[in-house]
Order: sequence, then structure tokens, then C-alpha cells
Amino acid sequence: MEDILQAIDQSSEPQRTYLKQLFKHIPISSRSCHFLEIEEDTKFISANEPCNEVWILIEGRVRATEEQISGDVYAFIDFQAPELFGEMEGLAGIPYYRVTLMTITNCKFLIMPLHHYLNWIRKDSEALFLRARAITSRTLEESKNNHTYLFLDGMNRLMLYLIQYYRKFEKNKMCVMQIKRQQMADETGFSTKTVNRTIKKLSDQGLITVDKRKITITERQYEQLSALMDQRINY
Repeated sequence: MEDILQAIDQSSEPQRTYLKQLFKHIPISSRSCHFLEIEEDTKFISANEPCNEVWILIEGRVRATEEQISGDVYAFIDFQAPELFGEMEGLAGIPYYRVTLMTITNCKFLIMPLHHYLNWIRKDSEALFLRARAITSRTLEESKNNHTYLFLDGMNRLMLYLIQYYRKFEKNKMCVMQIKRQQMADETGFSTKTVNRTIKKLSDQGLITVDKRKITITERQYEQLSALMDQRINY
């Protein structure tokens, strides 16, 4: 077992600063956790399993998936560090995990018993405010995006997807998309055929750059995509 405040020092910025602020007042009695590294493409939580731990993502990216009645698996949201899993179920009093979670990249987690987390956050108003703000902000953004997606065709939906991806993962005014076309299809709700056709159109228009199936978005291309979307919707 490790002390959560000491273990947080293993993370990078900016997540280290956020996590130190979040757990600043956690009592010694609730600070026990264990550290775990998990390789990419690994399922670490399954829907409907008992929810008795909070998984704190301190490095890496995670995807939430949901299996439909047909057997198809739908990937509906990605998370990047810092993030907490099992927290919403615990706060809502739901005894099981609601979704299946898989690592997208190699990830580092701190894992603490759910009852320790709940005992602490009930008494720490500053931490509760931080988490309420984070959860509410994400929920409102998801709701807005879901409503917007309902009214977009294949071209516009993929453009919005590319804009949001750039905002999350841009580095040095450029974003290289390290994802497969099937993943893009799963996350936009269209077929891979539609995705491939749309990518070609966007590439022909100079709005993205495609080189051997790798998609690159420059700052200028991002601005062009954003300007086009502004003409269609207010997002």
C-alpha cells in the first residue's frame, strides 16, 4: 500500500497540481492506496461488476464502452488524466460500475477503497466542490455534444469530431491523430465507408492532411474547420 499524496508525485503536470489540490486535506486514515500500471488496450473495469474501488487515472487515456443488445460495442467517450472512475457510481449510491473501461494508452492508476473516498469527501467541502465542478462541466459538455450530433450529417459530424480531437490533443499547434478509422466510425456513429469517404473530401479541400492513413491537423486547418462549423451550428 502507498500513501496517496506521495504516489501523486509520480504523475506529470498539470495533473499533479490538480490531484495535490484535490487530496490536500485527505486524512491519514483514508490515504492508503495502491499504484498500478496497465498496458494499452486493456480492460480494467467491466460494466455491472461490484463498484468498491475508485480508480484515479494519473497518466494516460481511457475509453468508456458499452455493449449493445446486438453484441456491438459502442465507444462513446474518452478520458485523459486526471480522472476518477467509480466516483460517480459511489456518489449516486449505485453498487456496480455502469460502463466498461479500457486503456487507450499505457496508464498509471492509484486505486483506493470506495468507502475511504466517500468518508473523506463527505467532510471535505473544498474537494467536493472541485469534483462537483468537474463532473458538472463534463456532463453539460456531453449533453450539448449529444444534442448537436443528432442534427449533423456525416461530413459535419466528422468535422466536429476532428475539432474536438484537436482541442484535446494539440501539441505545438499541430495534432496527429493516432486512432484507427474503425474507432472514428464507432465514436461518430457512422460506417467506416462513410468515414473514409468524408476524410477524403476533407483532405481534398485541404482541411486535413492524410499521409498513409495518418491524419494531421495544423492550427490553420483547425481554424478553417472551426470557421466552417460556426456557419452551421453554435457549439
